[in-house]
Amino acid sequence: MYNSNKIKSIFSKYILTNSINSIKPYFDKKHIEHINHSIHNFLNCGNLSKGFISYRCSSCNFQHKMKLTCKSRLCPSCGYNYSVNWTNSILKQFINIPHRHVLFTVPKEFRKFIAYDRSILSKMSKAINDIFKYQFHNIKDKVKRKIYIPKSNPNYFTNSDIINYGLITVIHTFGRNLKFNPHIHAIISLGGFNKKFQYKELKYFHVPSIANQWKFSLCKLISNANYPNDIIKIQAKKAVSNVYDNDVRLFFNVAGNDINNPKYIIKYLGRYLSRVPIAEYKIVNIDFNKNSLTFKFEDLSNNKEVTYSTLSFKDFVAKVLFHLPLKYFKMINRYGFYARRISSKVKMSLFYLKAQVNKKSLSLFRKNFKELWDFDPFMCPHCNIYLKRYELFIDNGLSPPIHKFYN
Repeated sequence: MYNSNKIKSIFSKYILTNSINSIKPYFDKKHIEHINHSIHNFLNCGNLSKGFISYRCSSCNFQHKMKLTCKSRLCPSCGYNYSVNWTNSILKQFINIPHRHVLFTVPKEFRKFIAYDRSILSKMSKAINDIFKYQFHNIKDKVKRKIYIPKSNPNYFTNSDIINYGLITVIHTFGRNLKFNPHIHAIISLGGFNKKFQYKELKYFHVPSIANQWKFSLCKLISNANYPNDIIKIQAKKAVSNVYDNDVRLFFNVAGNDINNPKYIIKYLGRYLSRVPIAEYKIVNIDFNKNSLTFKFEDLSNNKEVTYSTLSFKDFVAKVLFHLPLKYFKMINRYGFYARRISSKVKMSLFYLKAQVNKKSLSLFRKNFKELWDFDPFMCPHCNIYLKRYELFIDNGLSPPIHKFYN
């Protein structure tokens, strides 16, 4: 488990106003309110005076009071718990076939424009799905047909086309040095089902096609984005022209990253899921006298050499807050047969290919609690029966307190 004391100590002892003011040009009022709310919840995470839920034994009246957590993206502990729980949940839906991890990056020329319009990030995920759809549906061959066949025609898809595939995209906005570096990690199935719901393996990806489509899609998104003013919009169009004129190739990694086992899928998904931009252990020194800290990271541009960077609290807090997405913004998107809603026929086809890892296990909280205190938090240690919910208290300081008892 993560220890959130380092980041929390900085946020609690440093005046955050200057950091928030420095990032205001990139966010609207609603987003700034969400940032302030997230900071408030993070600083009060696990504080019994701000919220708890208690359970009581109906036999001996033994009572166990548990702290409420913040669930904020700023919190390393809550982020870690979310990552593990989500990964275990999605694993139950994975089918037992090879997958590939693909990385889609954004050139430096475009990054500041995405900072002004964060909706580009979700559109990037959709564009990646369209790119893979082009590959799996063999659209290139269909365009070459001498006789036009509409999509509504049963003969539009052939038996060799993979109509149903699986894709999960995870949006990241930060690099290892905390700078704004938006990119997307994709987990794509290396196969799927044709129109007869028969499983077919994908033989290869047409890499030049993917590269050209990713470049075209991203340039179009940057050109048509909603910017705060016309000056930024003109700059964006100029940046797109420069990328085309200089024939800049948008980097992505599509080879050598096959994942052939559900356990490795857990490893990949867990690594790239929602988390705070910097791990606690990477902060190697905090100086409250100078209001600065030093953290380490592996510099990918220099053969992963361990590099140390020192930042003022103002700059560090600003960089962390800059990566905080708006509430309910989907950093993780699922497409194809990994989407939340799929047809009954696809469900039946998936049944026999599901990864056999659906064993019921304790939640991460119960598992860690038992390891630490040697008893189940929801079981009475004296009577060995399940505790019943007894009392709930919430006082976040932003709305009227909630205090209720259960029958």
